[in-house]
Amino acid sequence: MRLGIWTPAPLTMRPDAVSKPAIDALTRHGGGVDANYLYAADVLRRAEELGFEITLIAQRFLGPDLDSWIFATALATQTKTIEIMAAVHPGIMDPRITAKHAASVDRISGGRFCVNIVNGTRPHEFAAFGKWLELSEDRYERMHEFIKVMKGMWTRDDFSFQGKFYQVEHATVPTKSVRAPHPPVYAASRVDEGMNVVAQECEAWFVNYDKDHRNYSASLARIEKEVGIMEGRVRHYGRKMQYGINACVLIGETEAEAAGVAESYLAQAKIDPSIQSASGALGANLIGTKRQVLERMRRYQDLGVDLFMLQFYPFRQGLEVFAREILPELKLSPKAAAQAPAFAAQ
Repeated sequence: MRLGIWTPAPLTMRPDAVSKPAIDALTRHGGGVDANYLYAADVLRRAEELGFEITLIAQRFLGPDLDSWIFATALATQTKTIEIMAAVHPGIMDPRITAKHAASVDRISGGRFCVNIVNGTRPHEFAAFGKWLELSEDRYERMHEFIKVMKGMWTRDDFSFQGKFYQVEHATVPTKSVRAPHPPVYAASRVDEGMNVVAQECEAWFVNYDKDHRNYSASLARIEKEVGIMEGRVRHYGRKMQYGINACVLIGETEAEAAGVAESYLAQAKIDPSIQSASGALGANLIGTKRQVLERMRRYQDLGVDLFMLQFYPFRQGLEVFAREILPELKLSPKAAAQAPAFAAQ
């Protein structure tokens, strides 16, 4: 099992008493070195100590969030072992520039960088910063071309490509990544066309589930079905796939206590659009007592999920509760077990 953690940022978590002042400061002039950046670096260094192997930085152009790629570069200098994954939107970023940026961050981090391809679900964001395509098949064709161009720039010394959305003539990225042949590519997709692109091009896929945590049984059935579909596709292409899940962990002394925190989260999301996206992570239903959370993580693992990309509320406090209550019971990957503290199961 691999543990991941969302990099705390405004639109990817529910603000708490500690993080909210840092988030609010992003919308004002002055203040010196950014407090959200310092907070995130502190959280990730602690996550490293606990055996977390990877962090995901969302890209939110219409929020106060720091740019994911600049954030990733800065955090690479503040961490030692954790892999850093930055999100990128085809249709806003150019794949040739993205390939150069990725190789650069990978060198700076010592081979700890990976890319999360986000096809996008917010037309207003693309209207402001890029180009939205109305037809989903066009968006996924563009996503596929984006990945092909990015990989070609990474791996070929004389790369040309003629596609519907991108054209490249005799190009390359001379800066080679530490990891060969290139940094890993992650993605999520809820539709068939996107899953097919992931099967052909990506190293890892984030599984789908119902956003309502009360539909846990239906989510398990969906994950089992779709992992089976994905496994058939990757075998067809002669490839292998890793499976991840995004989840918000809420642990209580009782099930009712944890459920109450979840309900307050959902209630706030109804009146605060900025956290609606983050609240979707409640759907994985890692909500309850220590025993319930452990049982559900193990059930996901039985279905093929190996990577748990986690957020918490309150964020730093929740991370420490997870470390104390859950970590000692998990069978971590050899890499994580080697760096995790003594109370984590080896």
